[in-house]
Amino acid sequence: MRMSTEEIEVRVWAAILLTLAAILMISVVAIIGGVLFVEQDKESIAPIDQAFLAILKDVMLLCIGAVGGIAGRKGAYAAANLLKKDDDAATRTTP
Repeated sequence: MRMSTEEIEVRVWAAILLTLAAILMISVVAIIGGVLFVEQDKESIAPIDQAFLAILKDVMLLCIGAVGGIAGRKGAYAAANLLKKDDDAATRTTP
């Protein structure tokens, strides 16, 4: 069975979204795990931990923005196509 262009596009976008989500989750777990399981002073956070948290913040903002943008674009496109197909089907069945 051959896939249509739309099916291929949906699968590619799904792979991209899953990859970005995996990068986000692995980064969060690795950096938070590194910060949590290293003993440090109670008064202040270590400079390297501050750097890790800054990196985590940047990675999270980048991935969340990319995932949101891609998902929003694809969701709007899919909804528009679905509404168009419904309108086309309704006009064909109405005499």
